[in-house]
Amino acid sequence: MRSLVMAVGAAALLVGTAPVPARADDDGWRGRGHEWREREWREHEWREHERREWCEHHPYQCGYPPAGVYYAPPPVVVAPAPPPPVVYAPAPSLDIVVPIHIR
Repeated sequence: MRSLVMAVGAAALLVGTAPVPARADDDGWRGRGHEWREREWREHEWREHERREWCEHHPYQCGYPPAGVYYAPPPVVVAPAPPPPVVYAPAPSLDIVVPIHIR
């Protein structure tokens, strides 16, 4: 059983390291599954173009004012300082402290 597992492992190792032809000079790369990337890129560009065009006609719905229009920020509101706290003098009183120590 052990020798069978070793033989299968060795065969898998040899098959996994088999030389693969280099694809460096392959000129037909567009026809081998890459066209979807190009198509998606073009669709993305088209959607971005439509979004920019729509935002030119609906600037406030895109989150920014139209080009050439400047809005000043609202003025800074400066509130006057609060009045100083009112401190009342304590009422006149007489405090007598009688120390009593009981042991």
